[in-house]
Amino acid sequence: MVYDIKGGAISSLLLPLVNKIETGQIHSIFTRGINIQFDDSHLFLSETQQPLSAFGINISKERLDHVIESVRVGDLVVKKKHALVLYSECDVIAIHYTGLTGIDLSFPTISCQKETISQTLLYRYLQEKKLEKQIGLKMDDELLEKLDQLSYMPKLDKTSKLAIIDYFLGRGLGLTPSGDDLLMGFTMAVISFHLNQEWLDSLAYKVGENKTTYISTAYFHSLLHDHLSENFVDLVKLLDADNTQEIEVVIDEIQQYGHTSGNDTLYGFWLGLNMVSKS
Repeated sequence: MVYDIKGGAISSLLLPLVNKIETGQIHSIFTRGINIQFDDSHLFLSETQQPLSAFGINISKERLDHVIESVRVGDLVVKKKHALVLYSECDVIAIHYTGLTGIDLSFPTISCQKETISQTLLYRYLQEKKLEKQIGLKMDDELLEKLDQLSYMPKLDKTSKLAIIDYFLGRGLGLTPSGDDLLMGFTMAVISFHLNQEWLDSLAYKVGENKTTYISTAYFHSLLHDHLSENFVDLVKLLDADNTQEIEVVIDEIQQYGHTSGNDTLYGFWLGLNMVSKS
């Protein structure tokens, strides 16, 4: 029996990849979605009420629930020309590309200048949240030293940049360790203001050494290809926002993500903004 799924959303990052015929497998399954692993790419299948992942396809909750109930970790997934096809013991599930709406998740352009970062509502809001008390890393002397180094990152030589990335990469527990999330947020600030290409080159080099989880690596690859998940696109855009309520809604949604993952990323972003504003 073929269970056909039509309708939903797809990240702009995935659009060039859907016509590439490729086999993969179910990597992991959660109540909010399914990670699918391919040799050269990654895909996260979730529901339309959730923010679209940088490498995501979102379908209705009813259809996602059916998929989650049907598949198991290790099940075969095939990208075909017309659809993403999942093969389970009881179903063949086809998610048709023609019914998906492409969503632009490329890195947004902002008007905010680095000289005015500290005056923005977003910067002050994040500062008041005291995020350092809500992250998944222990605030010991070693971590405080590394955070201090991040504050003057542009002055570091390449060897020092590689060393500090190496310290955070893979540090912590979970599919996206806290150190990775912090680096993600920090690098989002770097990219927002086109600050330091050597940092991006160093990050790409270290990520290529496969020292962290498969899921984190996929997020870093998306970031380094100028794509963010939908809630982080919204976060960057908030640098131009003049409405506190709008900021609260986005930040609250991000903070609900994972055990500390959202807070780790927000803290990294605030650290990056602080660094850029003083550079």
